[in-house]
Amino acid sequence: MLKKLCCLLLMLLLPLAALAEGVVYNRTDNLTEEYVFPEGTPVLEIVFPRVYSSDCAILRFGDEVMMIDASTKNKTMRARIRTAVEAMGIDHIDVAYNSHPHDDHIDGFQFVHEYAPIGQLMIAFPEDYDARMKEAVKFCNDNDIPIVHVQNGDVLTMGENGEVTLTVIQRWGTKAWDANDQSAMLLIRYGERTILFTGDVENRAQRDYGENPPACGLKADILKQPHHGQQPLQDVFLQQVQPEIVFMNGAADVMDGAKKYLNKHDVPFILGYKGLTRMRTDGSIWVIDYLHEENTDRETINPVYTTTTDIP
Repeated sequence: MLKKLCCLLLMLLLPLAALAEGVVYNRTDNLTEEYVFPEGTPVLEIVFPRVYSSDCAILRFGDEVMMIDASTKNKTMRARIRTAVEAMGIDHIDVAYNSHPHDDHIDGFQFVHEYAPIGQLMIAFPEDYDARMKEAVKFCNDNDIPIVHVQNGDVLTMGENGEVTLTVIQRWGTKAWDANDQSAMLLIRYGERTILFTGDVENRAQRDYGENPPACGLKADILKQPHHGQQPLQDVFLQQVQPEIVFMNGAADVMDGAKKYLNKHDVPFILGYKGLTRMRTDGSIWVIDYLHEENTDRETINPVYTTTTDIP
């Protein structure tokens, strides 16, 4: 009885404590107890498969599921995405969104479709942009998957009433930038909470966005580090985003510069290879932890929570 009372008290105090310190509550160091939002609370959930030096994220809000990028054809990366999908109990992808047509962002969609059929593919580059895009378009056409074109300023939604908004941010064709710098970023907002997905925008694009931010702004509680943490952020870009925490999903040996930069600027970060990272928000706070993986090819930790009903 005493334990239950303590859990109830902490359930009430946790949102207040999180707000007092910020809006992002990082629980990746707690592998025994799970934070559960009050029953009936609509929650935006984002899970990052343990892909590295490539991108993939799975969003769920109610019954709607979206996947942002899908890593590569590499068998290990494909297996890790499937593990994440199975851990979430997902059997379909309503919307697949591609930030830019490089192999480490677009090639994996065709394999996801085998076990979680894709409803439509959203692209921000021409269908004939390069070989990777042409292959993805052919796959969609062969499998009757509609292709939807998006561009800068478009606002996508999730939820029956559009509770979650996803604003496309892209500077296409205005400069001699490569596909990385022309990545179609997404500023995702639910209630008061935001996260910025940056694709692979590099130095030129970061400086340009920092000096000339889009109309929607770049401010976000959480920043998905551009280009898998392979290089530090630009100061002007960081100043515009002002994140409370940064997520990086590069291989361990390529992120040293990015980690040193964030440490210098006192910005905490999470490394994606350490666990199946899950971010959830009710629109007021973010709670970050690890989702348990039933199938794994590693020896590192998997959380096995003592409860799924009580809030520690």
